[in-house]
Amino acid sequence: MDFDVIVIGGGVGGYSAALRAAELGKKVAIIEKDEIGGECINRACIPSKTLIDAVKILNKIKKASWIKASATLDYEELSRFKDKIIESVKGKMIKNLENRSVTIIKGKGEIKREGEVDVNGKIYTTDKIVIATGSSPISLSAFPLNGKNVLDPWTAMNLPSLPQKIVIVGGGVAGVELATLFKAMGKDVTILELMPQLLPGFDKDIANETKKRLEERGVKIYLQANSKIIESEDKVVFDVTLPSSNEKVSGDLAVITIGRKPNTEGIDLQAVHVNVDKRGYIIVNDRAETSNPKYYAVGDVAGMPLSATKAWKQGIVAGDNIGGISSTMPKYSPISIFADLEIGSVGKTLDDLKKDNVEGKEITVKMEDIPRAWTLNETEGFLKIVVSGNKIVGAHMVGEGATEVINTLSLALEAGLTVDDLYKVLFSHPTVTEIISEVMQRLKYGEVY
Repeated sequence: MDFDVIVIGGGVGGYSAALRAAELGKKVAIIEKDEIGGECINRACIPSKTLIDAVKILNKIKKASWIKASATLDYEELSRFKDKIIESVKGKMIKNLENRSVTIIKGKGEIKREGEVDVNGKIYTTDKIVIATGSSPISLSAFPLNGKNVLDPWTAMNLPSLPQKIVIVGGGVAGVELATLFKAMGKDVTILELMPQLLPGFDKDIANETKKRLEERGVKIYLQANSKIIESEDKVVFDVTLPSSNEKVSGDLAVITIGRKPNTEGIDLQAVHVNVDKRGYIIVNDRAETSNPKYYAVGDVAGMPLSATKAWKQGIVAGDNIGGISSTMPKYSPISIFADLEIGSVGKTLDDLKKDNVEGKEITVKMEDIPRAWTLNETEGFLKIVVSGNKIVGAHMVGEGATEVINTLSLALEAGLTVDDLYKVLFSHPTVTEIISEVMQRLKYGEVY
């Protein structure tokens, strides 16, 4: 046998699975057809946050009346900075794999028989296999990708330059982040969202606040917009059916943020008895195990949520179980959105509780009630905590630092902390995280004046 474990796919899920299994004494190989780090490091999470953070600096300068200067974005220089960060992160990942004696194999891994992986005609044998091949955009009939002016989000974001008028299809996480980025770069941005609210599935007040902020920045947002592309030779023209009208919306570039599929080409899942759901995603349990005990699946290929947050942890869980340490996925998975006003969300909303016929309530503290928000010159937004009895069951925040604060609340939910437990915790002053203390205070005794 060549290896104890072969991981197919070098994205964050495959990387963490390979590293963890190797740390636990397994002989591991990781197969990657493109670049270690996968889409998150090379095309999506890391480059998008680098760009968004850069344009947020511009927005802060414009908002600060006491800074007597003008600033413009050198996009070419920023792109070079972005590329440097990608190479640095990727280089660290490769070094970590090498330090744990993980063999890195370049090529496309294919599975045709049990315990064997074919890479460019060479067969490698193994006891356990981790499938971490990710997902990719699909070209929908209403929005056919053409590689020219109808693109998936990460291809669009990595263009060397952007045209003036951009239409984004989908107002989810990717759509909101890219609208933030493109608008801050001075582009004319329109979002077409099929559902009745921006950020479908999120707390409605979070969605409304995000919509308000984007519209204040000049982003045009259509909700309940049933749209399709009717022309894309020069301009991209959409036919948009709204509840009370029909409109034509056009742009120089269309970015389609909806529609993905699991990457399982070349992997004969049926031959190795690995079950999939109706959309083709591999079915796994909370130990990242598939229907075949020798096969694990992590990340996007293992289904919703399609996020690097889940992929990373799922890889660790797979590596633990392969290495003999019993491990399961956490119950809660926080979501972070790096819009102009950051968004963090974990657990249930009050609407979720109502649908489940569970008694609950929510309490909201505005950012303007927190001293640190004023020192940061960013008082918009709020934190909302959802409780059932004395138990915290959800947390939803929009505002400066929300992507960091939500991790503390994710810890609280995972640990099953109550309002009484969190009330005892002291947060340093002045920080944004103090907003948690204020919510707990109001839940127990009311506002301190």
